[in-house]
Amino acid sequence: MAAQKLRVLSFGISVDGYSAGPNQSLNHPLGVGGTGLMEWFFSTRTFQRMHNPESRETVGLANVPEHLFGQENGGAGIDNDFAARGFENVGAWIIGRNMFGPVRGPWADEEWKGWWGGNPPYHCDVFVLTHHTRAPLTMEGGTTFHFVTDGIEAAWRRAKAAANGKDVRLGGGVATVRAYLQAGLVDELHLAQSPVLLGSGESLFSGLGLPSLGYRLVERVPSAKTTHLVLARS
Repeated sequence: MAAQKLRVLSFGISVDGYSAGPNQSLNHPLGVGGTGLMEWFFSTRTFQRMHNPESRETVGLANVPEHLFGQENGGAGIDNDFAARGFENVGAWIIGRNMFGPVRGPWADEEWKGWWGGNPPYHCDVFVLTHHTRAPLTMEGGTTFHFVTDGIEAAWRRAKAAANGKDVRLGGGVATVRAYLQAGLVDELHLAQSPVLLGSGESLFSGLGLPSLGYRLVERVPSAKTTHLVLARS
């Protein structure tokens, strides 16, 4: 049996190295201008099967252009191939708290249940890194959010066990991916570098020194909307 991998997949990055814009909020979950990093993904068949026009306001995507929703089949081709790869052989996820929602500090209540409405696109166990305890949250479609307060390695151990031999997908945000890269725990990193300049926000690689951490570029595939880059750890 192949060893389980921790994989970052379909992760957007700008030409100037940012994976989120400034001033993240309820209306700007990827920061101001950050949705431009993922326009390649929004028009794919994979995304269209995940979301519909009615869900647009409830999944934190109000700033995504409306014409990108509701395409009957979505686009095929290179971008969709990479988007679909992001869900293959994935048995569990790890995400940072910002990817779960805009709520900060202690959980004042449990009304916020994520960006994605009642049926999130994960359909498996999702381990949310946080400093504040919260009971597990079971959603429609087989998704259960588990809130992990004892660090990235504890989340990795729990996610590996929950994945039952499949890989674990590391969903971000930027600070979470940087922490796992610095720890040498990420086996594969798929970036989609879009022709966008953000100027500021959250830098993905600043100060990391990827070659010294053992990462190298193993695949580069350009499409009309982005360039897909795959890094792997030696």
